[in-house]
Amino acid sequence: MHRQVSQETDYAITSLVRIPQDFYALWRGHWQVENCLHHPRDTVFGEDASRSRKGAAGLMYFRDVLLNLLRLNNLSPLRSIRYFSANPNELYRMLCPS
Repeated sequence: MHRQVSQETDYAITSLVRIPQDFYALWRGHWQVENCLHHPRDTVFGEDASRSRKGAAGLMYFRDVLLNLLRLNNLSPLRSIRYFSANPNELYRMLCPS
């Protein structure tokens, strides 16, 4: 099995004066946000395919809170959403512990 090696060049315009390694760290940090926030919301909730945009900010906030709550409890978001969809009382117990 042969691994194919590729090279990619990205261009950016900035007024920052930094060494190349700093720019690389900034660039990687941007994609960390994409991978940690946007990708899970799209994968679990299908946000990119959703056609509703108006008034969706509150729903997006709730989804972020829910994803973070699942992460804090070391739960897989996709599995948990499926489980809680079938067992809403369990979700209520997690959200409102007594």
